[in-house]
Amino acid sequence: MIISIDASTTGCSVALFDGPELVSSSESRIDRSSAEMLTTLIENVLFTAKVSKKNLDAVAVARGPGSYTGLRIAVSTAKGLAFALDKPFLSYGTLDVLAQQVYGISPQMICPMIDARRMEIYAAFYDGVTKKRVSDVEAVIVDSDSFADVLETNTVLFIGEGSTKCRGVIEHPNARFLEEVLLPSAKYSGPICYEKYRNGDFEDLILFEPYYLKEYMFKTKKP
Repeated sequence: MIISIDASTTGCSVALFDGPELVSSSESRIDRSSAEMLTTLIENVLFTAKVSKKNLDAVAVARGPGSYTGLRIAVSTAKGLAFALDKPFLSYGTLDVLAQQVYGISPQMICPMIDARRMEIYAAFYDGVTKKRVSDVEAVIVDSDSFADVLETNTVLFIGEGSTKCRGVIEHPNARFLEEVLLPSAKYSGPICYEKYRNGDFEDLILFEPYYLKEYMFKTKKP
């Protein structure tokens, strides 16, 4: 059994998997709820599945990019659980899981996007069939020419909350936008987590840090 935790964007989610198969999940989409809700969601997921913490095989967490505060809370919670239970610690990319949430559509490329404030987004490109990432994750300031090189030769489906700010800005004929606003959720991380567990692709519990992608800008009051 692998338990997976995600607090990378709005709210937070927890899921339990038997191998790659989802057993139970719980989530809150209330913004800034991760600090209060993660422990409750973990208990809910285990209670629903009638699984004891001691029977877990590994603990996984979404490493980012995403909300600085949410990532920090999720990673701290996951680390604490893995340490207390002496279980392997896994991580997965937030955009990787977001790409897994596209069903019944086969564009040449999928581009999941996470809002990074103002006109900036975190994004990467994925093969539309295999859902494997084919580019680096980048922080991009969106304008009318964004991703023009990829769009020239590929139909691209833009998804995620970050894609909403790109509608009306990216107007290339090969650009498609999913009407539903998808948010990253731990319940789609099962196949990724299981593959990492099976391959022994574990993180160092002490040295691991969230993938913020860019430095957090602390707000200071004007004198």
